[in-house]
Amino acid sequence: MMRKSKVMIMLSCLLLLVSLYTIQPSDVFACSCAGPPEVAESLERSAAIFAGKVTQIAGPPRKQVMSSADPVHVTLEVTEIWKGELNPVTELTTAMSSASCGYDQFAVGSEYLVFASAESGRLITGLCDGTKPLTAAGKELSELGAGYPPKAAPPPGETGSDTLAEGMLPSEGEAADQTFMQRPFLWGAVVVLLAAGLWLYFWRKKKRNVK
Repeated sequence: MMRKSKVMIMLSCLLLLVSLYTIQPSDVFACSCAGPPEVAESLERSAAIFAGKVTQIAGPPRKQVMSSADPVHVTLEVTEIWKGELNPVTELTTAMSSASCGYDQFAVGSEYLVFASAESGRLITGLCDGTKPLTAAGKELSELGAGYPPKAAPPPGETGSDTLAEGMLPSEGEAADQTFMQRPFLWGAVVVLLAAGLWLYFWRKKKRNVK
């Protein structure tokens, strides 16, 4: 009876591990910025610097577990550029919350001075990049000087693309592929452990019956 209890405890622990693996909790982040970067530094490290008016904000789809790092897509009408070659209408991504260093002050109809990096052809901005409302960017605008207009709108039926310097981080698709490749090995290990536990249980039961 004691042996059976030990086997059942072991199987219960394995099932608990499987349950914990299938539950994906929200990531916990803490954002800390050293301070707003100087304009000269931003000109060097940013892939794009521009002023624009927000026309649309698309938040992440609702799900059971939300993360402060979930992406928000912001569409802007570009009015003036200081770095990069952008279309008249461009989109950038930021984390949903400032807890994950996202810039969560965008509002439809408001204008902003945007400092953005580029990853896999996408513009990304955050809390520590210096992005701010255009009305509060007098100092930065003075240091930037005169900008230039966005590229001409593409002909009807064609989609233009922004000219950006690529970042070195993997894209979301690559990260997803890596996670997908890891999971079969984890599930295989769980199945092997469960099978070993069941075999041990029935082997001992059969041995007791023989005695």
